[in-house]
Amino acid sequence: MFLDFADPRVTPPADTDLAIVGAGVMGLAICRHLMAHSQRRILLLEEGDLVDTEASAAVPAEANSGDLPSAVAGSRARGFGGSSRRWGGQALPFSPLDLADRPFLQERGGWPISWEELNRYYPAVDRFLGLSDLPFTCDLWRREAVTGPFRGGADLELTLSKYSPHAYLAAVHHGAIARSPQVSCLLNARVAALDLNPQAGSCRGLRIRSRQGRQLTIRAQVVVLCAGGIENARILLSSKAEAGEGRLDPADQVGRYYQDHVGFFAAQLEPLHWRRFRHLFASFRPGGQKYVPKLQLSPTLQRQEGLLAVIGNLDVQEHRHSARPCARRIYHSLRRRPGGSSEPGATLLDGLRLLRAAPESAAMLATHLVERRIALPRTARFFLMANAECEPLPDSRITLGRERDAFDLPRVQVHWRISDLTLVALRRYAQGLKASLEPAGIAAVTISAYLLDPAVNWKERAYSLYHHMGATRMANSAERGVVDGDGRVHGMANLYVAGTSILPSGSASNPSYTALALALRTADRLLRAG
Repeated sequence: MFLDFADPRVTPPADTDLAIVGAGVMGLAICRHLMAHSQRRILLLEEGDLVDTEASAAVPAEANSGDLPSAVAGSRARGFGGSSRRWGGQALPFSPLDLADRPFLQERGGWPISWEELNRYYPAVDRFLGLSDLPFTCDLWRREAVTGPFRGGADLELTLSKYSPHAYLAAVHHGAIARSPQVSCLLNARVAALDLNPQAGSCRGLRIRSRQGRQLTIRAQVVVLCAGGIENARILLSSKAEAGEGRLDPADQVGRYYQDHVGFFAAQLEPLHWRRFRHLFASFRPGGQKYVPKLQLSPTLQRQEGLLAVIGNLDVQEHRHSARPCARRIYHSLRRRPGGSSEPGATLLDGLRLLRAAPESAAMLATHLVERRIALPRTARFFLMANAECEPLPDSRITLGRERDAFDLPRVQVHWRISDLTLVALRRYAQGLKASLEPAGIAAVTISAYLLDPAVNWKERAYSLYHHMGATRMANSAERGVVDGDGRVHGMANLYVAGTSILPSGSASNPSYTALALALRTADRLLRAG
């Protein structure tokens, strides 16, 4: 059932078996897993409410410093469903190399769990997100002239990412939570701090606040923080300050090793052979499941040259009056959805433009219906958008600032540091594009001048990809991290953290898929603990 903490007439539970902080992607995954396999009372605590509008779900931007502003507001959302209100639901697993000890990194040692152990939980994530069981490594292209340049020791490899058909998780799980006598979801309740018993090495519960000034302490046998890559660190930092020096996080690890993914337009592509180009880059839709072709630095090349991970996909830039944008606006207008034409007569004008582009529109429709592909418009401009890994650095961190938020709690300061290893990997990736696509006659490649000229600041063209990672990282000891391989906070018997904040390193793949695998692994740990 749902309860509103902003309503003074509502009496929240005074205690619970399990408190999950955050009713977003990770919190819902753990909650649904425990609902299916146990009878424990669960309290979901959510800062926002059920309404999903830009105003109600918006998260204020935190203070930024460092080498590049990390987009800490745009992808985060308050309310039931969390960041799934804004994400695309893209999934791509980490590789064995991503978890391994890499000698060229400042922080050595790799992850505290093996890739084989992590890989056991990806199928459960597929079921949670509604993904098909077709392997990420499958060859949907089936054409040697297109796939050949990326095989047999090539610098770049082909892979696929999948998109969840029901990315907005609030719509999927609302009914089950509303009907459940086992679960209470307390809305408009922000966690101010944890109620710790540092002498006993445990968490007694948590203190919550509403915007209206209402405060309450709730007792819990187990607490799991699923509040997001920024908020998990804030809660622990606030609790650390109250617990006293050395009682929580004695090695000062909370907030450190903050990472994001660097986005960069690595190159402009000019098709040389249109059929090969579109066959390589057009997204697939077999069985209604969307698969996006990706080009990534091969693990072999990463090992040989000491490179961070980079992966990329085609970015299509169309004129707003070309066929596909017009069709999209007409569709949204007819369905009365955001993104439609709002001006009088605009839908009619878009329809006339579609008629003038009838040959192109027909070809794109045929591609969609016959080939089950998302067609590429020949009149567009094409770029290769790269996602690059950042080196985990101890002075890249989240700290508590002096400003207070609407709940009268300290706002965080995000200080994102990026080493030159990211630039080295991006430059090598762009060179691999040129070496692969041009000899095969697929596309001419113009590498971004910001990657080639040492006199320019490449970070001026880089941008955040909203992937907040690492600030409560996994490690084998409290001297090197915040949680252990099961997600349990070092030194605390009943306090866990789940989400992208526990990733020791970030790979170049969208991190939520792997964070979900770890969250379900933590849920299994909670089931075994009784």
